[in-house]
Amino acid sequence: MTRLSVNEAVGDRGTVDLVGSIIDDTRALVGAHLDALQEDMGQRLSSLGAALTSTLLALSVMIVTTLLIGLSLAETLIALGLPAWAAFWIVTVAGAALGIALVRRAQRKAHTTGEAAGRAADRVKDDVAWISDNTHGEAP
Repeated sequence: MTRLSVNEAVGDRGTVDLVGSIIDDTRALVGAHLDALQEDMGQRLSSLGAALTSTLLALSVMIVTTLLIGLSLAETLIALGLPAWAAFWIVTVAGAALGIALVRRAQRKAHTTGEAAGRAADRVKDDVAWISDNTHGEAP
């Protein structure tokens, strides 16, 4: 089998033309990837906008509903004979206690999730180190 020199492998095209062609192909490939990424990000941002709109609408409805429930509970306590100021304070304190409990629950869940994510990241690092240690020095 004969080996071709670099000049023979290139043929009629010069080295500059070959490198220019490689650069043009690379530029076209990167451009195509950027276009695909831009389209994908546009779709994701559109979906995110719709999700945020729906979430804000639902949150607004929940706030109004919660206020109406609180007023209804206070009016019920007033109808049972409590003074208005006491009924509204009882409902306010109960609502605050519920809010604090929900925030603490969310914090505990976030802390637990963060710890789990940290453990998963540590396992990935250990696996990468193990693979790296076991593949160094081996022939392909």
